[in-house]
Amino acid sequence: MNLTRDEIIEAVNGALVNEMELDPADLSPEKTFFDDLGLDSLDMVDLMIGLQRKFGISLRDNEEIKQVRTLGDVYDFFEKNQAMLTAQAEAAKAAAAQAAQQESGK
Repeated sequence: MNLTRDEIIEAVNGALVNEMELDPADLSPEKTFFDDLGLDSLDMVDLMIGLQRKFGISLRDNEEIKQVRTLGDVYDFFEKNQAMLTAQAEAAKAAAAQAAQQESGK
């Protein structure tokens, strides 16, 4: 799945509206989760689990997620990590195709 930045923003904001019952008018990139949006640490865990499933990105060992403070940080995080996963998947496909080609040439 390769989403545009607008689709990422829509998905993140949709989760905040649907799961955290936030007003869409309150959601802008500079808003902080704790101070501006009033979320607590359990809300953040729930949100991140949902977004992890949505985007297919494991957050368990990801140190970058600990730096997220604002909505803009979340948009950037998922955009960057999605691009990285896409690049890894393409590299794996290319390696598999090359291995298959070498195998058939034997």
